[in-house]
Amino acid sequence: MPSTLFGVVAGLASALSFGSADFSGGLAARRSGAMAVAAAVQLVGFVALLVGLAIYRPAVPEAAALWIAVAAGVAGGTGLAALYQGLAIGAMGLVAALSALGSVLIPAVVSALTGTPLTPLQLGGVVLAGVAAAAAGGSSREGVSRAALMLAALAALAFGSWYVLLDLGADAGDPLWILVVSRGTAALLLGSILAFRGGGVALRGGGLLVILAGLLDLAGNIGFVTASGAIPVGLAAALSGLYPLVTMILARVVIGESLPRLGVAAVGMAIAAVALISIG
Repeated sequence: MPSTLFGVVAGLASALSFGSADFSGGLAARRSGAMAVAAAVQLVGFVALLVGLAIYRPAVPEAAALWIAVAAGVAGGTGLAALYQGLAIGAMGLVAALSALGSVLIPAVVSALTGTPLTPLQLGGVVLAGVAAAAAGGSSREGVSRAALMLAALAALAFGSWYVLLDLGADAGDPLWILVVSRGTAALLLGSILAFRGGGVALRGGGLLVILAGLLDLAGNIGFVTASGAIPVGLAAALSGLYPLVTMILARVVIGESLPRLGVAAVGMAIAAVALISIG
């Protein structure tokens, strides 16, 4: 298979994995609670990454890089808990699409503030992201939960921060170690909050969905890394950023969820904004 085609297939596989992970996690959150599911999903990913760490045994980074990874874990854990709570109470496709905006929008803005100007395509994506957010807000008057949209916004902010911090940490130390510490911190944070609140750890029949979500999320990361090694990283990110479509389709087919027209338009514009910012 030619390398370009292989990269495109890997990018689409990443989108399929991420979208399926969000749907599985959101469905589990409706049964067992967002915090319990988010903590369990992070734990599944943490264990899988520990296996990779034991196999490859990279050098331990400096303390500064590890502290950046801890900060990334706090952001990532917060984002996942907000995302799953939003998926549990709102329209899955719309919540996933809005949360995805943060993953590309915030790093692009940070990059611009630190000396790398936004390209015309990225500027167009930023404008489109704003229109998508406005459309999502308008759809709340047509049956979409305003609380779910607020949680999606929090998830977008947290995920964008996670990407920025992860990039800083990977520049300062081995990326696998940064991922392990980040996931471990997120699992510990969410587990501690759950214990402090007196929340139970029983997943009430959602255990398989949680394991599936954790493994699919990890597969999405692997797919993206594989794609970015074969095709330009912007194209890989744009393909991977299609994952909200997968979440929306699964929600429609499996549980019969539908969106108002303005909500569907918001999903489309959000995905287009992700593509423009990534390619730009």
